[in-house]
Amino acid sequence: MRLLFWSTAFISIAVAALLALWAILGDAAGAELASAVAGTVAGLAGLVASVYALQRDGRSAAGTVRAGGSGAVAAGGSVLGNAIGADSRVTGAMRAPRRGSGPVRPVSAEGERAVAAGGDVAGNALGEGGEVAG
Repeated sequence: MRLLFWSTAFISIAVAALLALWAILGDAAGAELASAVAGTVAGLAGLVASVYALQRDGRSAAGTVRAGGSGAVAAGGSVLGNAIGADSRVTGAMRAPRRGSGPVRPVSAEGERAVAAGGDVAGNALGEGGEVAG
């Protein structure tokens, strides 16, 4: 996907430079018409890319994250610094989580007290009476 974006940027710059040269060295009226057509095509391509990006983000955010069973926990991203269970606690200051690529899907936790995460799991007090110092 990154290659597509860089290719589009390079082609756009090249087309703009060619249109400027055409207007300066050649027929200004022809360059004006060509730039209007190029602008329309670029605008429509931007519209298509925007709709695609919005639709894609909507699907990834609505991915599968399930927790089944008594006390089960499922998280689509990282699970950092949580107290899960009776009398569990996290004390002290927790380090800031690493910046990741965002939530990962699908995630599933099946069974009693099952825990599943789509990212990092660190600094958590899991179970009854668990304690973690930050």
